[in-house]
Amino acid sequence: MDVFCKEVIPFAPLTMREIRFWLRIMKEHAMFIHLGLSKEQIELKEEAQQFFCVFEDLKKRGCNIKCGEEFSCFAEMVICSVKNFFTFKRHVLHLLIECKLCGGCLYPLLLDHMSREAVYFLKLMQKLCAGEMQHRIEAIVSENVFWLRIMADHLKFFRGSMDPAERQLIDQSQVLSTQFDQLSLQARDYDSMLWHFHPTDDFTRFEKNVVQTTTCLRDFNVAAETMFKECAALTTIQPLVADHSRREVEHFLKILELIREDLMSCDESFIRCGDFEE
Repeated sequence: MDVFCKEVIPFAPLTMREIRFWLRIMKEHAMFIHLGLSKEQIELKEEAQQFFCVFEDLKKRGCNIKCGEEFSCFAEMVICSVKNFFTFKRHVLHLLIECKLCGGCLYPLLLDHMSREAVYFLKLMQKLCAGEMQHRIEAIVSENVFWLRIMADHLKFFRGSMDPAERQLIDQSQVLSTQFDQLSLQARDYDSMLWHFHPTDDFTRFEKNVVQTTTCLRDFNVAAETMFKECAALTTIQPLVADHSRREVEHFLKILELIREDLMSCDESFIRCGDFEE
């Protein structure tokens, strides 16, 4: 189900490495919002800067936790901060879509994109109290629904930031964007078809296609990031934004590897269950 649905629990494991990854993402979101607001939006820019400091501090705290009690306190602070940041992101989004923010360079879709990632992070943190997943396929499919849309968003933002003269890069990003849009729609089909069911061979084939396409995106991002750093492409994309996107692609590939291992273990369990003597 979509990441906004209450029933969804992320497939990714809740580890300190995962938490620190998302704290860095949240910190950079705050920076992007601060930079994207016009200079007239003083209060909003100050609030974005405050969130940057909050997540920077949490990221440092996460490196010094020594016991379960400290982690519990830390987790509560993370959850509270992410909830507040989500509310702030939605507030800025609503101002944008009602044309109440003049100037700046923030897309409404970018704010929505950041909001979805905040919700995902919150649901990940809520795994502290969640029980064992009864139907793991639901978490696996919802993970695909979430990440495939994130990847498609990245490519749309990329195209919108390229100079029209960069026709080859724009064409390459368009091809990849179309592929991710199609995979995203296909993931939503599985979302309903496999609800309260189990993995199928067709879904396993789909996951292989996702891995192949995401690997192509990773290679595209690495090449583009190098060009941006060397000033070899005409774009308004900052190197940190390109680095941010690449890290998210690489993170998705790691989750896809966990999904592949899980699907393989499911196949083995089905074989064992069916391996009986007549």
